[in-house]
Amino acid sequence: MKKIKDKIIFANTISLVFISFIIILGMTIFLIHKAVEAETKEMDKLVLSAIEKINNVPTDKLKETYKNYDYADKQYISLAVEKNGNFIYLTDDENRSDFKKIEENKLETKWDRFVYKRIYTVNNTKYYAIRNFEFMEAHEILYVMLLMFALITISIIVISKIVAENVLNPLTNIISQSKEMNEHNIDTQLTKTRDDEIGELIDVLNETFKKKEEIIKSQKTFSSDVSHELKTPLAIMKGYLDVLKWGKDDEKLLEEAIENMDIEVKNFERIINTLFLSSNLEKITIKKEVIDVKQLFEKIKKDYELLNIKREILVKSDDNVNIFVDKNLISEVLRGLIDNSIKYSIGNIELIAKESEIVEIIVRNYGEGIPEEEKKKIFSRNFQGKNAKKGAGLGLSIIRDIILLNDGEIYLENRKDGVDVRMEFKKVEIEE
Repeated sequence: MKKIKDKIIFANTISLVFISFIIILGMTIFLIHKAVEAETKEMDKLVLSAIEKINNVPTDKLKETYKNYDYADKQYISLAVEKNGNFIYLTDDENRSDFKKIEENKLETKWDRFVYKRIYTVNNTKYYAIRNFEFMEAHEILYVMLLMFALITISIIVISKIVAENVLNPLTNIISQSKEMNEHNIDTQLTKTRDDEIGELIDVLNETFKKKEEIIKSQKTFSSDVSHELKTPLAIMKGYLDVLKWGKDDEKLLEEAIENMDIEVKNFERIINTLFLSSNLEKITIKKEVIDVKQLFEKIKKDYELLNIKREILVKSDDNVNIFVDKNLISEVLRGLIDNSIKYSIGNIELIAKESEIVEIIVRNYGEGIPEEEKKKIFSRNFQGKNAKKGAGLGLSIIRDIILLNDGEIYLENRKDGVDVRMEFKKVEIEE
């Protein structure tokens, strides 16, 4: 598998080498062009000085006069003259056949040299000049540039490797630590050593691992809740099934067993609904509506009267007290608080609603208060107080979450003769 580091090195090397090649090639062509330009200008000076020397010499004396005239780089210059219809070669060399082909000034590039061809016209006489530039400087420039190109290429590869390793080594460490966490210990955190994008990635991964850990713990807690909550009703039902086996002929005992089993089935249903609500609360879509609190109290009171709870629920509410909440969820809150009051208190249970700047809803019971050290934790998930009975800790946590989802607040207050659970909501004005 091709790693990112290799891809970075390859991509950087190719791109930078290509750019370097273009730059070096351009510099080489520019330097050679400037050198050739300087040489051609020098040739023009030399040839014109030679032409000036031989321009007025008779035709039969031209070759001898040019031969006796000495100037710089003469050995590299071939010269011919067209005068009075005669074509006279002033030099004997390999370029003789090329003179008559010259039609315009031209610089030709050969593999090993440059050839400059030019026509000079002086006093109606044409002089043809050919200059061969072996130009060793051009080769030296080319060699130097090739060497520079090779050194730059090597440098680019080395630097790209160093940079890639510096950037990607932290990623390698992240992968290694993540594998370790995945296989052994998810509680640990990735080590953050940088404050750049890699550091941000580590923060994101740590947050992701933390959420994953919370989900796993939540799943374990949920499993524990299910086991804990269902254990007692199952045991009770098993007991009554045993009663049915040996007491099926006793009509009174049979009726009592069936009645109690029916109660436990309802307990099963309540527990399952509560656990489902607990595990899916974040996914629930809140459907708020304006509800009349007093009417809601009366409905809940009637529901409990059907259950024969042997407690009286008293409704103490002002008329036209309205709140904007999810009716079903708030109903579950009130039922949960009433169930707790039935378990942990004696006497009547009061449902109180009053309106001022806000709407206060109070579920009041009579009995023992809650110790101060427990009040701070009582809304925590799975907290069990000293006097807790089965199913205690889960409900208040869910109740608090539901109240918060409906933009309310919840407080627990001790009285001398009992406990008030007070909820606060924004009041709603109904236009008549």
